Amino acid sequence: MTKKVIAIISVLKPIDDTRNFEKIAVPLSNTNKYEINIIGFSSKVIPTHPNITTYPIFNFKRNSLKRLAASFKIWKLLLKLKPELIIVNTIELLIISIANKIIFGAKIIYDIQENYYRNILYAGSYPTLIKLPLALAVRALEIASTPFISKFFLAEKVYLKQLIYLPKSKTIIMENKAIIPDFVHQSQPNINKKIVFVYTGTIAKHYGIFEAIEFIKALKIHEAAIELRIVGYAADNKVYRQLLSSIQKYDYIKLICGDTLVPHNQILIEIEQADFCLLPYQENKSTAGRIPTKLYECLAMEKPMIITQNPAWNHLISANNAGITHDFQGDCQLILPLLTQVFYGRQQADKYLWNTSSNELLEIVNEVVF
Repeated sequence: MTKKVIAIISVLKPIDDTRNFEKIAVPLSNTNKYEINIIGFSSKVIPTHPNITTYPIFNFKRNSLKRLAASFKIWKLLLKLKPELIIVNTIELLIISIANKIIFGAKIIYDIQENYYRNILYAGSYPTLIKLPLALAVRALEIASTPFISKFFLAEKVYLKQLIYLPKSKTIIMENKAIIPDFVHQSQPNINKKIVFVYTGTIAKHYGIFEAIEFIKALKIHEAAIELRIVGYAADNKVYRQLLSSIQKYDYIKLICGDTLVPHNQILIEIEQADFCLLPYQENKSTAGRIPTKLYECLAMEKPMIITQNPAWNHLISANNAGITHDFQGDCQLILPLLTQVFYGRQQADKYLWNTSSNELLEIVNEVVF
């Protein structure tokens, strides 16, 4: 049987992005029905897998002018690959995906990992004067694209309420639950007799990076044997420079990367080796109601968290005895007695693994392609 060609395309996600590669591409590849092509951002690690070909054709900052040429590069590749299905997760790539459908008949799945409208308006990444016009243009493009799209994957349940224009018959919730490779659990444990805290993933103000740093500085006054590791990527140069300035005098705060993308497996290993994962998310309309992938990963790895209170995830923390909810701008002494308590122990980790979604993914793609 001739394999069906699938292209997974993104401007901002690296080619080894966990959702694109491990959660979507690998299960599809393992069926031996599909030839998978992933087009995306360059990465330190070039993943290999049978029936999966990667095209790391981008390397620029999120708001770089080079992004304007990205769609043209992907269009040229699509002409060469002739995919029968395009899985797209970047807003501007909807245009070339629809053009490919009209001209060549390719089916489209829109994997919605971000509410771009809210991100533009509230995340603080764009100048004030252009935020509203840009957000409205993005929303208009998404609405206009809807009739051309076969299925919508939603990475967050809250998107059902926020994106009310989506047809329910085409919409499937595919939450960003965790994939934890075996070798992560086999990594060396923390043996330096310090309490190790880790902040991982996107380094941004609304994700609370500076609250995490100030929290650790305050905690250091009362508990000398602590260390903070920051493992992630700051897409905003201003945030990166502020980060460097905030930590340069403190040898107990370690920065791993910062100005480059970090392989996801490295992030998982850092979480595994730490004593606590810090999730100091700030209230922001761009992330309201969302469950961070990192939270699912901590639950699946049974890693204790120190996390801000939020109605979206308070129940997950309490139901799993997963950590400490804390106001990172409050008195850090309040949590000192809690750092030695025993967490988890309720045998629920498997509920937060991606493999619960794999079978549904295969059925949907098979329905769309065949």
